[in-house]
Amino acid sequence: MDRVHKRYLQHNDISPGNVLLHFPEDKVSEVYIGVCDWGLASRVCETTPSRYGYPTAEARTAAFKERGTFVAPEMWYTYGKPNSETSYETLRRRHLYTQAADAYSVGVVANKIWDNEDDFDLFKDTAGKARFAVALKELTNPDPKNRSTLQLVHATLTAPPYNFQILECCYRKHI
Repeated sequence: MDRVHKRYLQHNDISPGNVLLHFPEDKVSEVYIGVCDWGLASRVCETTPSRYGYPTAEARTAAFKERGTFVAPEMWYTYGKPNSETSYETLRRRHLYTQAADAYSVGVVANKIWDNEDDFDLFKDTAGKARFAVALKELTNPDPKNRSTLQLVHATLTAPPYNFQILECCYRKHI
């Protein structure tokens, strides 16, 4: 997703159902991660409004419980009456998809994938595991102004002590 953001694109719908994990049989220590369902993607320069506006707090809470854990907090809102300062049309223009919202979603999904991971090859010691957890946790800061970026987390995880290898692209040689 860092590469996507560097190209001024955003996915706008990161969730576990849109993340593909491939474990090659001949390379048991590798996993390839892909992202699918780009139907809601947009360019950064576009002003794509959030689709998480609801007429009542109860409806918003119900929707959040159903699917909201992967959606950044700033994307949720309750709108008021038409032609008011809190109307649907007014508020949807204030709640736009951003790369920070994408980063939040990536952080939630990544934390679920690596929660309680104890792989010695991945984490050489408990301090390394703690630094890894902090890097991912910074993506889920509720305040988008204080949220880490995918670029910063990518830089952290590809530097020592992790030295993760990030492929330029993933594709299948034999289909």
